[in-house]
Amino acid sequence: MRVLIVDDEAAARSRLAAMLEELDVEVVGVAENGVIAIAKAAEMRPDLILLDIVMPEVDGFDVARHLSEPRPLIVFQTAHDEHALRAFEHEAVDYVVKPITLDRLERAIERVRRRLAGAEAGSLARGVIERLEQALGAAATPRRARLLVRDRGAHRLLPFEQVTRFSVNDGLAFAHTATGRFVVDYTLDELEARSGPGFVRCSRSDLIQLDRITRFAPNPDGSAEVTLDGGMRVRVSRRRTPELRRAMER
Repeated sequence: MRVLIVDDEAAARSRLAAMLEELDVEVVGVAENGVIAIAKAAEMRPDLILLDIVMPEVDGFDVARHLSEPRPLIVFQTAHDEHALRAFEHEAVDYVVKPITLDRLERAIERVRRRLAGAEAGSLARGVIERLEQALGAAATPRRARLLVRDRGAHRLLPFEQVTRFSVNDGLAFAHTATGRFVVDYTLDELEARSGPGFVRCSRSDLIQLDRITRFAPNPDGSAEVTLDGGMRVRVSRRRTPELRRAMER
């Protein structure tokens, strides 16, 4: 078994590496943040990622969402009460509660071995990640100043303040900036929650930054059209127009 350790604390990475060595498990690499973790996972193709949940900017859930195929198995590390996660014991995911003991880590590794051997099927699905986020609450996914986006075959962090608009087209979400657009691996509902009060929903497929609005034009049918920095025009649905008016007046 080949393992990648992901934790933002150097002491925790060293301790986990020592315990895995004692369990005769190969550590192929370590990563101190989520962006590095995604890149190393693509390069090293580990069988397992021992993944911290709470990390600055790009947390464990972000990493899990952005892993490329074939996806490795994941054992989450968390300081949260294990009772919040007990409902997921039967899912294709394991977790170890900090401080991690050698015995608990060994049990997690044995569970992974069984999965790799085909005795337990399944991989970490998007729905499981979303339910884990809900179980752990806002403490695990605080609002951040930057967002992970795809950029020419890799990933990078894009400040929300640079985003003029989020849109959805043919099932893909995009972040629009003054220099171009980037694919985002989140739904528009998730982006609305992550972006905060500076962004307002215009329709089922558009989310715009209030400070980038340069013109607001109401339509006779109750809808509206806004013009954003750079001349981009976005239609506002009738249902969303009153909400946008209120947000602009605040």
